[in-house]
Amino acid sequence: MEYGLVALWWLTFVGLALFGLPVAARLCSSLPGRGAGFSFAISLTIMTLVAFWVGFLSLGWVALFAGLGALAICAVLAARSGVEIDRRATVEAVAVFTLVYLFVIALRSVEPGITPGGEKFLDFGLVASLHRAGSLPIEDFWFAGESMIYYYGGHFVVTLLARLTDTVPWTAFNLAMAGLFGSLAAGAYELAGAVAVGRRARRTVRSYSARTRRIAGATAVFFTIFASNPSTAVRLLIRRLPASVGEGAADAFAAAHSKLPDYQVLRPIPRDYQYKVAGRIIPETYDPFPLFGAIRGDIRPYFTSTPFLLCVVGLCYAYYRSPAASVRRRRALVFGAVPVVGGFMALVNTWSLAIVLGVTWLTLTFAPTDLRSLVPARLAARIDHVVGHPTTDRPRGALVRTAGAAGLSAVVGVIGVLAALPFFLGPVQAGPSTSLTVLDAAARSSIGSLLLVHGAFLAIFLTLLLARSRRRWSSTVAVAGGLGFVALVALVPSTLAPIALFAVPLVLCWYLLATDRIGFVGVLVVAGFGLLVLPELGFLAEGGDGRFNTVVKTYMPTWILWASAAGVVLPRLVRGRGPWNWTRRQQVAGVLAAVLVLSTAAFGGVAVQRHFADPNVEEPTLDGLAAAEENVPGQVAAIRWLDNRSGRPAIVSAPSRYVYRWSASPAASLTGVPTVVGVSHEAQYRGRQTYLDRVYAVNTIYLGSAERRAALLERYDARYVYVGPTERDRYGDIRPFSELQGVTVAFAADNVTIYAVDQERLEAPPEET
Repeated sequence: MEYGLVALWWLTFVGLALFGLPVAARLCSSLPGRGAGFSFAISLTIMTLVAFWVGFLSLGWVALFAGLGALAICAVLAARSGVEIDRRATVEAVAVFTLVYLFVIALRSVEPGITPGGEKFLDFGLVASLHRAGSLPIEDFWFAGESMIYYYGGHFVVTLLARLTDTVPWTAFNLAMAGLFGSLAAGAYELAGAVAVGRRARRTVRSYSARTRRIAGATAVFFTIFASNPSTAVRLLIRRLPASVGEGAADAFAAAHSKLPDYQVLRPIPRDYQYKVAGRIIPETYDPFPLFGAIRGDIRPYFTSTPFLLCVVGLCYAYYRSPAASVRRRRALVFGAVPVVGGFMALVNTWSLAIVLGVTWLTLTFAPTDLRSLVPARLAARIDHVVGHPTTDRPRGALVRTAGAAGLSAVVGVIGVLAALPFFLGPVQAGPSTSLTVLDAAARSSIGSLLLVHGAFLAIFLTLLLARSRRRWSSTVAVAGGLGFVALVALVPSTLAPIALFAVPLVLCWYLLATDRIGFVGVLVVAGFGLLVLPELGFLAEGGDGRFNTVVKTYMPTWILWASAAGVVLPRLVRGRGPWNWTRRQQVAGVLAAVLVLSTAAFGGVAVQRHFADPNVEEPTLDGLAAAEENVPGQVAAIRWLDNRSGRPAIVSAPSRYVYRWSASPAASLTGVPTVVGVSHEAQYRGRQTYLDRVYAVNTIYLGSAERRAALLERYDARYVYVGPTERDRYGDIRPFSELQGVTVAFAADNVTIYAVDQERLEAPPEET
């Protein structure tokens, strides 16, 4: 086990966060904890975004030092401005980070392998490519000679940290994963605590309550990191029901779950429990949550963007809490900090920029300060001349406010694009065109599936809405409304039920936000409901995978937003203070909280226990190449040899028919050395015919005449030819490439031969006469 590296990476993350702390305190001075938990994401944003721009001149140490220098300058400027740092909040943020960091380290130490499953070959290939690249844009390791068409901001973070700590990418992959999870947890703790205390401060004399902050933060961390959907708990419960009831319940569960037939539901959970069934509930989709990704070992873009999403939400809340007189601070947040972090998030996961704009729009719509103070005085005067001064308690005023917030959010979007402009002019512009497709009504999710995925959070927020409705009207009206909602979802046609399940609470929560009866937590709840409605209405068609990608890219941010909101709401319901004065309110809310915690912790209890009970390595390690040593031992020496080559020499290897098997271009995927053509993902990025043209060319290199071989090796500037098990399985008896002049055996061991190609001497042998 690499204990020294574990400590070094902890010091690195915490050290960077300490540099980001003054910046966070400056931006979040209106928040109780001064944004301490966001300092991890803020420091990584500054370092990586500056390194990204400098990287077009030179990557490596030049870009890294530029990013670190920019972070240091920002820290010094913020500190000299006289910021106030909350030391207690800082210690708490570091403690939360450390807890989750070590938890994920422990998870990865028994299953550290970088395997073809779960797109880890793609993710690690990006990390390795960035690590060996001399400048941006990076070359596509599955399509040599062409630039990468994919978002790689999160992978760039991994690469910078690997260089800073002098860690090989195979190990950095797992260490960075743990650090990003820790950063996510620190952000959730900070956001939930700040919102809980901020709302409380409006009702009491005290502006800060350490106990309220800690309880809300700890609850948010639980739901963010350790909780799951309740499907595992429901499955365990069904097995313990009487047979007369259990069989019917198993049938209903199986109908809602795409991966479990009824007979498996009634069986004991096996020792080789397949945790993946908890994330594949809705048919033809993937329904992710963070703990699932931690066990599987993901640094997928939709996960690596999550710490920065919470940072943006925290900045939005800092704006929400800023007094009207602090015009410069509010402008700096809306037109400076938020779009810069949002632009960086576009590098990490391009979908995230739209979510940033949506959260910004909701914040501007419902913040108590006047929007006109954000624009120059002349423009404000013109707006007044056109629309007057309508109040937001009237429909016209509310509409004007909403439209104005949308306009300002569009400006934020433009600034965000400018912050990452080379990325939009490169991979985004060169990427495949996508179209918005309306989802066929029959393909919408069933209510049972949606409840298995989102049921825990729905229980929390529907209870909140019921409580607030009772405060606004009466118990009778609130209960009648709740029963009416249940009847509506149950009785409408099944194709409309998903819309009703999310749209009705969205509208009610919007109303409570507009009337200032729910506070900023309503922004998180409304954003989540809005994201869940989208994939039930349509999706972005990408590569013929239906709405799979759209569901993934909306469900994960919904989980992150709702987990923080749950940290605020659930303790408040249990505490039972305020106008919701029901005799047994605390007992009922306490039971609800206990049920929710137990039901969402069931997956972790089962999956984590089985994860440690059946390790994939004999001794704990964070070496990601361990899986290759177990599954393709005959290729490991060749992969290590190839990884030691400097620069980015193009290789020829067999294109894979299968994306998620060890034949998926392991030589390129595990080294970042570009191959002429790799897995079939490239057909999605480049177009099917362009991909097939290269496949045919590689086929000819392995099977064609000497003249065609030499010509194609020259065309693609190939420097090495890889002949391993996949190539022999695909092409059979391959004639030695050493028959070509300028081609020699550079490596031969186990069942792999690598030929070196000298392009200056390359030519076909003369024909015999």
